[in-house]
Amino acid sequence: MATPREVAAGTDAFCTCVADPAALREVVHGQDGLFAGARAGQLFIDFSTVSPELMRELEGACAAKGIDFVEAPVTGSKNGAEKGTLLLMAGAKPAAFERAQPVFAAVGEKAILCGEVGAGSQVKLAGNALIAMMLQGLCEGMLLAKKAGTDPRKVLEVVQASGFRSPYFDFKGGAVLRRDFETHFSIDLMFKDLMLFLDSAAKHRVPTPAVAAVKEAYQLARAAGKGGQDITAVITALEDLAGERI
Repeated sequence: MATPREVAAGTDAFCTCVADPAALREVVHGQDGLFAGARAGQLFIDFSTVSPELMRELEGACAAKGIDFVEAPVTGSKNGAEKGTLLLMAGAKPAAFERAQPVFAAVGEKAILCGEVGAGSQVKLAGNALIAMMLQGLCEGMLLAKKAGTDPRKVLEVVQASGFRSPYFDFKGGAVLRRDFETHFSIDLMFKDLMLFLDSAAKHRVPTPAVAAVKEAYQLARAAGKGGQDITAVITALEDLAGERI
């Protein structure tokens, strides 16, 4: 099948997972997009991380065509996708959520129904804001330790022996120490998600100063040409300014 239109025309259920809102709109609404071949009675699952507003817009368009729609942004990175162990944050009507279970089982370990369409995206943006701040705090702490003459590996060791330990710190902290910047989740994509989070915060008039500050660290890394690298490479932009390397 050469186009999204052909995919939709030849199946009972179709899924999308793309980088940003513009790409999703093109895949769905483009001349050879999914809706050009879709029909009533189908199931549409989107795994992308985009805005809650766009998800609700898609649900409305699907309802007009008689299509069940489920949003299910994922977490688990490249490794989770390859192993089929992703966590899915779904927004859907209960019947559509149940209908999607066989698809969920093929790609993930667990699917959590967060609420109506839009809720899944809202939870995913909150989760990505959290991991961005976790990584930022760890990177800044290890970099300062190194600059001050302390082994940064001891920062990670103490963190992981404490009440604020996390498997995430083992994964990303270990990668930073190894200088392993293989892309699992890029700086550009995290920046996009932080911007979506801040857009939502502005709409709802919720102050989010910590996320706004971390977003600037990602913008700094992007300005240095590091946008395609893994989010662990955000440490290199900080190192450039500090004149120190972990």
